[in-house]
Amino acid sequence: MLNDIRLPQLPFDPSVLPQFDLLASFLLLLLLWIGRKIVIRSIRARQEVAPHNQRRLIASSRNVFLLLLLVGLIFIWAPQLRTFALSLTAVAVAIVVATKELILCLSGAVLRATTRAFAVGDWIEIGETRGEVTDHTLLATTLQEFGTGPHAYMPTGRTIIVPNSLLLTASVYNQTALRDYTYHRLAVTLDPLPRLEDTPRRVSEIVSRHYEPFRDSAARANAAIERRTHSDLPDPAPIVRFRTSDLGKLRIEVTLFCPSQEAERLEGEITLELLTEFQTTERKDPTVTEPSMTEAG
Repeated sequence: MLNDIRLPQLPFDPSVLPQFDLLASFLLLLLLWIGRKIVIRSIRARQEVAPHNQRRLIASSRNVFLLLLLVGLIFIWAPQLRTFALSLTAVAVAIVVATKELILCLSGAVLRATTRAFAVGDWIEIGETRGEVTDHTLLATTLQEFGTGPHAYMPTGRTIIVPNSLLLTASVYNQTALRDYTYHRLAVTLDPLPRLEDTPRRVSEIVSRHYEPFRDSAARANAAIERRTHSDLPDPAPIVRFRTSDLGKLRIEVTLFCPSQEAERLEGEITLELLTEFQTTERKDPTVTEPSMTEAG
């Protein structure tokens, strides 16, 4: 009985369907490539847009075109993919195990996109890695590394590729709010112990004299950051603390809210004048031995 059933004749040969899918995929790829080139050229032509904002727009446009390409290919190859998926049941577990890191990277990209943890141009710290985000994809994030300690605001010249899987296991600190102005801390250790009667006044005068050119702009920047982040920041005025080191030496700690690019210069000038001031004073006092050690930290 089944042999008597005749299927209707199709107006085309089903074996040529994959050829049409290949042609459609090629045309989709070509159109998206041309569209992306046009968008990138228009973004770079806008001279009024800052360079880091241009990089952010270019990275976002690329991710959009990749998403459109992925969705388009899925629609084009849906029938073939459906047939192919039925044959993958036996090896599904093996594929998941083999692509574990890839899945974690994709999950990290989803986490970044949904939480808006950072974007191109932001200053972030992931684990022990710190730098400016120059690019991010579905698998990795590219950072322009910054130094540490006194060079915390200077690029090292190295580019770091961080897999997005790290976003699932390490904390991400976004430091963009303090990109232009930051709280910078410096310390100076004096040995031997100077005369303490007028030490606080002399230290405050030195710090205030160096900080005075930035006082008004720092106060405005502090207020702007508070409005933008809806947070309560510490007072931008310089803070001077007197403590002792582990060896019992007098340690002067200064906290400045200052431009990031000026932090290292301010630290060097204040440290040098503090050491010079107290060394000169102690030399004039015959009852005090000349300082034998100075340390800036």
